Order: sequence, then structure tokens, then C-alpha cells
Amino acid sequence: MFRSVILLLTAGAFLISCGSDDESGDTNEPALVVGVWDLVELNVGPAQDLNQDGTANDNLLDELNCISGTLTINAAGTWGLDLSGVTITSITGDLYDIQCNPNQGTNSGSWELQGNQLTLFQGSDPIVLSLSGDRLTNLVGEILPGFFSEVYQKR
Repeated sequence: MFRSVILLLTAGAFLISCGSDDESGDTNEPALVVGVWDLVELNVGPAQDLNQDGTANDNLLDELNCISGTLTINAAGTWGLDLSGVTITSITGDLYDIQCNPNQGTNSGSWELQGNQLTLFQGSDPIVLSLSGDRLTNLVGEILPGFFSEVYQKR
């Protein structure tokens, strides 16, 4: 009976020690990023009222229906982006002329996933996106009028 108790305690300790130590949310599972991602946010500051409905929005997709983007991440380590965007002209102060750009841009390259950071390589300037659930966020930085982020959601 003493042997049985020791055997059960040893087995229990072994099972507890095999639990996940990764509580950071980081992942290196490429399957989580492989697929098609749609642009759902193109956030700027200050908020703009481009459709002149009386409500200014940070997300340009809420203001212009011509903006679209599809990011495809392939299991073979390549990516492609089809993006139709906007043309921005500074008027004065916090006012900008932001109009649909009829030209479709296409980019491609290779990618790498480390933790929850997806890096898209094309030329010398990599693009780093943060993975959180079914969303990829690119913190763009300060470009007139102040593009802060673009967010893609997995289909």
C-alpha cells in the first residue's frame, strides 16, 4: 500500500510538472497566421469626417468605402498584399484632403513568426505586425495626418 501511495504521488507530480509554462500569450505556431486577412481598420489622428456625415472617425474605413486590403500569408513562407488606399494632401492645421486612390498596390515577400510578432520582409524595411487572436496590428507611426495603425482580421 505504501508503494501505491508513492506511485500515485510521483505520477501526480509528473503530470503537474508537464503543465504549460507559457503564460505570455506568445506563440511560434505558423498555422495561426497562415491564411487570408482583411483590412478592418486604418486608424489616423486626428479623427476625420471625410464622408461629411457630421461624425469624425479615427478609422478611415468608416469614412471611405474605397479602402480595402487583403493580406495572404502562405505556409510556404511567402506573403502577398493587395491594397487600395488613399491619397493625402495637407490643407492646414489638422485639415487634410484625403481621397480614394484608384490604383491598386500589390506587395509580396517572405515572412517569419517569432512569439506573437509577424515580420513581413520586402526589401530593406521589414513590416512588423503583432498577433492577438484573429487580428494582426501594424503600428505604423506618424505619417500625415498621423497614421497610427492598420489592423487585419483573419477570415
